[in-house]
Amino acid sequence: MLTGRARLVAVGVVMAAVVMDILDTSVVNVALPSIRTGLGAGNATLQWLVAGYSLAFAVLLIAGGRMGDVFGYRRVFMVGTGAFMAMSLMCGLAPNASILVAARVLQGVAAAMMVPQATSLLQIMYRPHERARVMGLFGALAGLGAALGPLVGGAILHADVLGTGWRPIFLINVPVGAGALVAAYFLLPAGRSPHATRLDVGGTVVVVVGLGLLVLPLIQGPSQHWPPWTVVSLVAAVPVLALLVRGQRGRARRGVPTLVDAAPFRRRSFLAGLALSLVVEAVLGGTMLVLTFTLQEGLGLSALEAGLATLPMIVGMVLGVAVMAEALIPRIGRYVVTAGSAVLAGGLVAVVWPMRHYAPDAVHVWQLIPGLVAAGVGLGMLMGPLFAITLQDVDTAHAGAASGVLESVEQLGAVFGVVTIGAVFLHRAGDHGAIPAFSWGIGAALVVLAVVAAASPILPRRFRTEEELGLS
Repeated sequence: MLTGRARLVAVGVVMAAVVMDILDTSVVNVALPSIRTGLGAGNATLQWLVAGYSLAFAVLLIAGGRMGDVFGYRRVFMVGTGAFMAMSLMCGLAPNASILVAARVLQGVAAAMMVPQATSLLQIMYRPHERARVMGLFGALAGLGAALGPLVGGAILHADVLGTGWRPIFLINVPVGAGALVAAYFLLPAGRSPHATRLDVGGTVVVVVGLGLLVLPLIQGPSQHWPPWTVVSLVAAVPVLALLVRGQRGRARRGVPTLVDAAPFRRRSFLAGLALSLVVEAVLGGTMLVLTFTLQEGLGLSALEAGLATLPMIVGMVLGVAVMAEALIPRIGRYVVTAGSAVLAGGLVAVVWPMRHYAPDAVHVWQLIPGLVAAGVGLGMLMGPLFAITLQDVDTAHAGAASGVLESVEQLGAVFGVVTIGAVFLHRAGDHGAIPAFSWGIGAALVVLAVVAAASPILPRRFRTEEELGLS
């Protein structure tokens, strides 16, 4: 086991790679207007730039974790990091939108190999009594990376290094990835699971096909006016995904390794938490896409100014998680979800109001701040307890697999937010402009929030906090 300074550097390597992934998922939103101008990208292409990455990551995340168990955590981490670096270079040098989309999807594939190894490597490097502190730091850095993504992206675009515009947001991953690879080779331990099993290749293929059939028409359909193939694809997704469920159950009965561990799905709280995570992440993903686009194309802010404008929302999220959710969970239990939905809805309406009430050139960012803070508080109240809700009744022997499923569902939620809320906004923006379209996009988010509020009775009446679960 590594000790002292070498272990700290090794932890830094692992965290740098994960933060690189987190930043990559958020900085792209800020760069979308520049990419559209630079490459002449259409609405479907812009959606694919966001959704393609998240979809590939979500679908292959669990398989990526199993690869580490089988082939060794350091080896798979290095392969994933190297591939992520190569695909970032491909993104930064992409001559057209099609190659950029392809590279983004492959980036998601690489991230699915790289990211799951992080927690496994930290488990190896630290003894049980030492892990709480380092995992807390890991979570804090991950949250900070997500929060600062729009600001970092805006700063890079504002710098316009050598006149390259949006390209450095991807190219910056190349030196970071190269440094991580070198350090990983010399410092990271070469452990693997003592209970390593075979990969469920068939299950992975079926889930990729099924989700592809589901998501592809949702992205392409609006821009192509829903041709017959989109309907056929949506219908075909149902039996394919049903085949996946049946196949996974059959493999579990035979004792054959499965892509997804079936045990957590027997818990009502786990299923309810997954459903809420999917919907809440859809609201977050769709709203952030709509907001960053409107700030730039509707209000004429620069990418840097748009990134700075999102900071009140981040402050609100911190307050929602650390103050409101913690205070309300012991008092009202599952209805904190209802309360969070109401606060978020009120905040979004408060952001829409000045854009509807004033002419675009008369809207100032300070008028949006109260609504952004309130929206952030509501998001924090929703997202804060989801981890505890979902995992509170899962046996500790299945906690790792359950956490992987939860993260995959969260990524899929972000995809669905982009292809639903984002699609409504982009379709309207093409005909009416970003400001009128903003109301439609937020309206779609409010409809989704109504589903969240209505779903709160499916949760346990009381759920334990992360401290009670011993997970924080």
